[in-house]
Parts: sequence; structure tokens; C-alpha cells
Amino acid sequence: MVKLKVEEAHGDYDYGTSKFLGAPTMPESWLSDGTLSDDDFFFCQIKLSELREHTSCTLLPPKGFLYIFLTIKEDGTFKPNVRLCEEEPDTLIDDFNYGFDFLGDTDKEYSIDFSGVSAGTETALFVEENESYILLQYDPLDDNMPEFLQETEKQAVFRIPKVDLENLDFSRVTFELN
Repeated sequence: MVKLKVEEAHGDYDYGTSKFLGAPTMPESWLSDGTLSDDDFFFCQIKLSELREHTSCTLLPPKGFLYIFLTIKEDGTFKPNVRLCEEEPDTLIDDFNYGFDFLGDTDKEYSIDFSGVSAGTETALFVEENESYILLQYDPLDDNMPEFLQETEKQAVFRIPKVDLENLDFSRVTFELN
């Protein structure tokens, strides 16, 4: 389990780093090849080379990015769209979250630093369970977190079956608020 330290990004920083919200750095082709829809908004990107030294989980490639996009369903709930890019994409999509301001300030970027082992209740990655992993446990009430989901006062949990993570298949990632 890897603890995350999050803070609002200031001034000049590397846009191709791990972050919540703002502008993703991703393959430009995803905008036109059906990977993403107009209903997806960018939630986070995890740079795997930054994560590698903080986790014993070796199921992910040593480089590339893991992305989490969310789609708002008609009933107001969210459906995750998790993608893996094993290369280093270099296209910054500035206005990706345009139109999602009703979810909070989704244009503001929050940089992520990894800081070792989590105590289990805060925002963290790769929490191992019986037959699954919590890919991301996001607590909007942790220090310096984006305002996204703060009104719920609940943690967002992205869960993936172990067998899917072993096969790098992110099609069955689930999202729930606890």
C-alpha cells in the first residue's frame, strides 16, 4: 500500500508527472480512436516510474502511465475508465476537463508524491485484498486534496480483480463511495 502526498501544483512543474485533475499528458490519439468519450473527465494520472520505488507490487510495467477517467452516468454515479499507456506520452491536453466545473475546480492540478507505506485509511494505491486490489483509495478530506467529492465525506474506491491486474486488463475496475 503506497501513501500519496498531494498538493496544489504551483508555477512551473513537470506536466508529465503524477497528478490529480487538470490537464492530462496522454496519447493524443485517445481523443479520436474511441479510447475516451466526450463524457469522460480526467481524474488522475500515475507515472509508473515514480511509483515503482514505493511499492512491492510488480504487476505493472516499470514505465508508462496509469490513467483514471470518470464518466458520469445518467443517475449521477460514476463509471471508471482506467487506461494503461506503456510509453511516455508527450501531448498535454489543456482543456480536457472543460465543462465539468460543476464537479468543483477540475482544471486546477494537484501534484502527487509517493511517500511509502500507508496507514490504511488515507488516500493510497495498491491496497491488497483477498482476490482483488484497491487500485486507488481516494479520501477527499485528506490534507491538500482537490475539492472533488468533498461534499460526500466518503472515500472513493477503485477496485480491480487480481487476475485482471495480472493481465493488465482494466475493463472491470469498479468505483464505489464508502
